[in-house]
Amino acid sequence: MKTTKKTSIGTARHLHPAGTPGDLCRWHNRAALATTVAAIARRHGLDASADDGELAACAAEAKAAPLKAPLSADTLAAIRSALGPALGPGSAPAAVAEAVFGALPDRPIRVAGQDGQEFFLVPIPATP
Repeated sequence: MKTTKKTSIGTARHLHPAGTPGDLCRWHNRAALATTVAAIARRHGLDASADDGELAACAAEAKAAPLKAPLSADTLAAIRSALGPALGPGSAPAAVAEAVFGALPDRPIRVAGQDGQEFFLVPIPATP
């Protein structure tokens, strides 16, 4: 895989004040990483059915460095959530509600606008 420039939507350190509970920071960082990895995976033609090794390769590309440890089950689930079928304007309200509330606290969801442009909705935790 081609190495790309490292990008980020920012880690918890960039958004939350000192003293923010660790769980909130981990959720934030997992969601941020998942969108970056999912964007790379989509460029490689992968979807939620990609195997763990393929997603790990995309994560290494996102970090521009070899992974120090395997991706956790929670991180893999967050990446697969971001790679799931996109919600769109025609999605049933119940499906949207289920996707949004089922994604909390750290699983991005893919959505497509009326023009087909896709976006990730990223659950960034609010500080208590």
